[in-house]
Amino acid sequence: MFDVERSMFKPRTASLIAERHAAFTLIELLVVIALIAVLAALSAAGIARGIEEARRIQCLNNLKQMVLAAHVYAAEHDQSLPPSYVRTFSRSGQTETWESFLWEMGADFQIQQCPSFRGEAQWGDDKYTGYNYNSSYVGGRLLRRGEASLPGSAKSATLPAIKTPSQCALFGDGEYEKGANKFMRSPYPGALDFDASLAVAGTQGFRHRGRTNVGFADGHAESLSTRYTDTAAEAPAANCGFISPDNSLYDLD
Repeated sequence: MFDVERSMFKPRTASLIAERHAAFTLIELLVVIALIAVLAALSAAGIARGIEEARRIQCLNNLKQMVLAAHVYAAEHDQSLPPSYVRTFSRSGQTETWESFLWEMGADFQIQQCPSFRGEAQWGDDKYTGYNYNSSYVGGRLLRRGEASLPGSAKSATLPAIKTPSQCALFGDGEYEKGANKFMRSPYPGALDFDASLAVAGTQGFRHRGRTNVGFADGHAESLSTRYTDTAAEAPAANCGFISPDNSLYDLD
């Protein structure tokens, strides 16, 4: 009788052992949760990198279109590139900046928005912002009263005057400590600069995971990672700087 009863309990005992092995312990459950959290964090970081890479590529494409528009402008204006700005001195004086001339043939102005820029525009009425134009060597300035050109005006460079187009920046990721800027400046005074201090507000933003995008006069655009900070002006803001240690990627040579 005892043997019969003992044999009746065997399946139940085996069942309890199986249930015990099938269940997670608290430690095992915590390890699984920790692994899921790590995988989720890695996945989120990968997604963030992918999004930023897509923004960087979109920014490069924007810059290429801007360089193309500058070439179209030059073709219509005796090979002269757009002015940096035109300032009219009158009762209702106004300043038109280079975008007005760059897109005079018509364009989607969203091209003017760098997808990675989150700061404020330099000009209050700018709807799109984030890029600047080489104003140390390329884009001139026109000061006028009525139709008369005033002293201090300077003509823009012509395309043929650029000796090495692949090493002459036209447009880039403009940024300084207070937001965007419209006017790209070389680290040391250029041919069209009238004040060395302009450089501090004419820096590039290295906002694409430590890189800055630049559109060159030959039509190509690239990301540069080396940030130069030596300048004739004050030291640039954090994550801002110049694309060459001297004026070599800004000048016409």
